[in-house]
Amino acid sequence: MLHFFYISQDTSPIVSRNGVKVSAIGMLVALAIMTILMVPVYADPIVKPTSAGTLNISFEPNPATPNPGDQTELKISFLNKQNTVQQHIDYKVSVTQGDNQVFGTPVTHTAEGSVSIPFQFQTAGTYQVTIQVVGILFQPIPPETASFTINVGNAPAIPEFGPLAGMIIAVSTISVIIISRKTQFHI
Repeated sequence: MLHFFYISQDTSPIVSRNGVKVSAIGMLVALAIMTILMVPVYADPIVKPTSAGTLNISFEPNPATPNPGDQTELKISFLNKQNTVQQHIDYKVSVTQGDNQVFGTPVTHTAEGSVSIPFQFQTAGTYQVTIQVVGILFQPIPPETASFTINVGNAPAIPEFGPLAGMIIAVSTISVIIISRKTQFHI
């Protein structure tokens, strides 16, 4: 059996324990606004083409801004022209700080087209992660590179919802109350 539900246009107010009149539609609107404001934001991976444009490389450090001494995952995906993961890639990864190479891999093969390399940055600063592709589908190609920059320990921790978000919510709530009282519209 199918049941069909609908929302009626009943605007009769609901009276709370403290005597404030609140309509059901007003409650739904307030809930929708709060949900939109509270959705967490995540960093997206950075996607760049290789130097000759044969592939795109998706790169994402986890955490996005690592701290010295903490474990970091360097997440790398090799993408074809359709932006789907390209399998069977031969590649090298190097991490440099200035002119000093602090990490490097030999030529390595990934059958899946995505890798996650654990790494621990020792000092704060700006690092370059260079990914070099030397083979696709078991066929050697002239080396192609893509480079990505990571800032380690330089960015201050920013809370997801800091004081500014709290002030915006407070001002919005007070504004809605004032407008509803002046227009005799009860939320």
